[in-house]
Amino acid sequence: MEGTRVSGQKKEREEEWQRYLKQDDARKVAQALADSQKQLAEIIERWGRAMTIERFFLDAEERLNTTDDEDRRKRLEERLALARAMMESVDPLDFIESWRAPQERYQAKFD
Repeated sequence: MEGTRVSGQKKEREEEWQRYLKQDDARKVAQALADSQKQLAEIIERWGRAMTIERFFLDAEERLNTTDDEDRRKRLEERLALARAMMESVDPLDFIESWRAPQERYQAKFD
């Protein structure tokens, strides 16, 4: 009778451990999803800022083309090229490439 009780307690502890593992797994899946969504939102926000900067450069280049002073135009073309070189890419594919999907962050161990 004692062996049956010990065996029953052991089975109960194993079941409890399995429940804990499944809950922990579900928590990690949810955290991976939340982290992925947050990173994607940050990437989109960064891209939006990059596009604002890109529009600035395009407008500056357009205005530069209407400048009559050749010396000023040459000087400003060089400055624009230097400034543009300092900025990050505005290609959305470059931005999305750095994103980690939920499954890349954590692979569920349980269904």
